[in-house]
Amino acid sequence: MKKLTVRLEDYIYDRLYLVANDNTTSVNKVVASILEKYINEPREINYLKEIDEKLKNIDDKLEKISKRQYKHFKLSQQHFANFGYLSNADIKEDKCLNEILNSKDSFNE
Repeated sequence: MKKLTVRLEDYIYDRLYLVANDNTTSVNKVVASILEKYINEPREINYLKEIDEKLKNIDDKLEKISKRQYKHFKLSQQHFANFGYLSNADIKEDKCLNEILNSKDSFNE
């Protein structure tokens, strides 16, 4: 068995002392049982890693939404520009609209 020295604030030591008295044992045994329970508790998730992954996922989705909103804005502008002009009635012949729809702006990344 190894010895370990732990420095505690007074109020934490007082609480440990009260727990030890309630269980009629020593503070060292209480600390050892707390550490053992904490170490042996199954860890399925690394919380910081999970939070980081969720934040990255949210950031990716926000970026995707932003790109889609920009594409929608450009399409709306073109629609407004084309409104009422018979020369732009055929969607396949509209050069500006085709340029917007076929642009490589990483829309679906």
